[in-house]
Amino acid sequence: MLWVDGAFLWVGREAGRVVYRVVRQTGDGGLAIEGPAAVSRDVLWTRHVLGIGYRPPTIGDPVIARLSAAFPGLRPYSAGSLFEGLVTSIVGQSITVASAAIATTRLAALFHPGLEIHGHILRPLPTPAELAAADPATLRTSGVTWRRAGALVSAGRAALGPDWPTDELARADPATARSRLRELPSVGPWTAASALLWGIGAVDVHPRNDAALLRAARVAFDRPDLDHRALDAMAENWVPGGGWAARLLWHALLGPAPAALPA
Repeated sequence: MLWVDGAFLWVGREAGRVVYRVVRQTGDGGLAIEGPAAVSRDVLWTRHVLGIGYRPPTIGDPVIARLSAAFPGLRPYSAGSLFEGLVTSIVGQSITVASAAIATTRLAALFHPGLEIHGHILRPLPTPAELAAADPATLRTSGVTWRRAGALVSAGRAALGPDWPTDELARADPATARSRLRELPSVGPWTAASALLWGIGAVDVHPRNDAALLRAARVAFDRPDLDHRALDAMAENWVPGGGWAARLLWHALLGPAPAALPA
């Protein structure tokens, strides 16, 4: 995805095709969507990817409630796909957001030449079949470690199997989906939770032991001494909106998304 001159550029797969959308907000607060993607899928896409139609859950924590009031337009953006959320989470293990964005872009470039949209080249993430058949040595050229390259191949193979949770199942029962993800190689609690959060916009799932989340909480709660254990205890007050609370804290610390991601 890419933000360019007030437009959101997205590339992905629908019905077996690689398609794109260019989304702009209109003066009346609506959305104008352009591109070859099926118009009949636009409403569902805006819900699953942009989080349109979702409303913040009521969270009793007064600090989170204050942030929710400060950012009323925040919505649970996601890839719209559990598998894509898992791929980006594996790539992003223990590295910065900027480094993860670069590695993810390079990974996508190994499998697709890209589409030119408004002067920018955007590529979809690889499919489960592509990763399942990939040589880990090739995946390593994107910048991921050997361990993560192997985890990506395993993720592709798992997603082709009969036990892989569909996106609909994961949205309805994130706990079961998280348990299935945790069975995969190199998928710990942080990766599984991140896959649900950024893959399907899970409302009450947030990655524990996340360094940026701890930094954000220290600032928002004015608790420079806060550690991960104390943050976990604090997060009990975020139910039923742990994922939403995490987004609010990150947004308060880091601000909006950059105008463009690195190529």
